[in-house]
Amino acid sequence: SYWSGIKDFETKYHGYLQGKIGNPKGEDKPNKKYYDPRAFMRSAEESTVARLQKCFEDLNCVQVCGLDAPGKPENVLGPRRGGLPA
Repeated sequence: SYWSGIKDFETKYHGYLQGKIGNPKGEDKPNKKYYDPRAFMRSAEESTVARLQKCFEDLNCVQVCGLDAPGKPENVLGPRRGGLPA
Protein backbone atom coordinates (compact mmCIF):
# COMPACT_ATOMS: atom_id res chain seq x y z
CA SER A 1 0.00 0.00 0.00
CA TYR A 2 2.95 2.33 0.62
CA TRP A 3 4.35 1.92 -2.88
CA SER A 4 0.93 2.31 -4.48
CA GLY A 5 0.72 5.81 -2.99
CA ILE A 6 4.07 6.73 -4.55
CA LYS A 7 3.03 5.19 -7.87
CA ASP A 8 -0.25 7.12 -7.86
CA PHE A 9 1.60 10.37 -7.07
CA GLU A 10 4.05 9.79 -9.93
CA THR A 11 1.22 8.95 -12.33
CA LYS A 12 -0.80 12.02 -11.33
CA TYR A 13 2.14 14.47 -11.52
CA HIS A 14 4.24 12.79 -14.23
CA GLY A 15 4.40 15.97 -16.32
CA TYR A 16 5.69 17.94 -13.34
CA LEU A 17 8.40 15.42 -12.43
CA GLN A 18 10.26 15.52 -15.76
CA GLY A 19 12.44 18.46 -14.77
CA LYS A 20 12.89 21.06 -12.07
CA ILE A 21 11.62 23.81 -14.37
CA GLY A 22 8.92 23.48 -16.98
CA ASN A 23 5.64 21.70 -16.58
CA PRO A 24 2.24 21.44 -18.30
CA LYS A 25 1.32 24.90 -16.98
CA GLY A 26 4.30 26.61 -18.60
CA GLU A 27 7.90 26.18 -19.72
CA ASP A 28 9.25 28.53 -17.05
CA LYS A 29 7.13 27.32 -14.12
CA PRO A 30 9.02 25.67 -11.22
CA ASN A 31 8.15 22.21 -9.94
CA LYS A 32 9.49 22.72 -6.44
CA LYS A 33 6.45 21.42 -4.55
CA TYR A 34 6.29 18.26 -6.67
CA TYR A 35 9.99 17.47 -6.30
CA ASP A 36 9.87 17.85 -2.52
CA PRO A 37 10.21 14.35 -1.01
CA ARG A 38 7.61 15.21 1.63
CA ALA A 39 4.95 15.43 -1.11
CA PHE A 40 5.23 11.85 -2.31
CA MET A 41 5.93 10.54 1.19
CA ARG A 42 2.66 12.09 2.34
CA SER A 43 0.86 10.48 -0.58
CA ALA A 44 2.36 7.11 0.37
CA GLU A 45 1.34 7.53 4.02
CA GLU A 46 -2.20 8.53 3.04
CA SER A 47 -2.58 5.40 0.91
CA THR A 48 -1.25 3.27 3.79
CA VAL A 49 -3.77 4.80 6.19
CA ALA A 50 -6.59 4.15 3.72
CA ARG A 51 -5.48 0.53 3.32
CA LEU A 52 -5.27 0.02 7.09
CA GLN A 53 -8.74 1.50 7.49
CA LYS A 54 -10.03 -1.02 4.94
CA CYS A 55 -8.27 -3.85 6.79
CA PHE A 56 -9.86 -2.79 10.08
CA GLU A 57 -13.28 -2.68 8.45
CA ASP A 58 -12.79 -6.12 6.86
CA LEU A 59 -11.80 -7.58 10.25
CA ASN A 60 -14.62 -5.80 12.10
CA CYS A 61 -12.08 -4.00 14.26
CA VAL A 62 -13.34 -0.43 13.89
CA GLN A 63 -14.10 1.30 17.21
CA VAL A 64 -12.59 -1.60 19.19
CA CYS A 65 -9.90 -1.66 21.91
CA GLY A 66 -10.19 1.93 22.96
CA LEU A 67 -9.81 3.40 19.50
CA ASP A 68 -12.82 5.69 20.06
CA ALA A 69 -12.39 9.37 20.70
CA PRO A 70 -10.77 9.88 24.10
CA GLY A 71 -13.23 10.58 26.87
CA LYS A 72 -12.80 12.66 30.01
CA PRO A 73 -10.36 10.96 32.42
CA GLU A 74 -11.94 9.76 35.66
CA ASN A 75 -8.91 8.89 37.78
CA VAL A 76 -7.38 12.35 37.97
CA LEU A 77 -7.06 14.22 41.25
CA GLY A 78 -7.85 17.88 41.43
CA PRO A 79 -5.19 20.59 41.32
CA ARG A 80 -2.38 20.33 43.88
CA ARG A 81 -2.44 22.84 46.67
CA GLY A 82 0.54 23.87 48.69
CA GLY A 83 4.07 22.56 48.46
CA LEU A 84 5.45 19.07 48.33
CA PRO A 85 4.49 16.75 51.19
CA ALA A 86 7.03 16.53 54.00
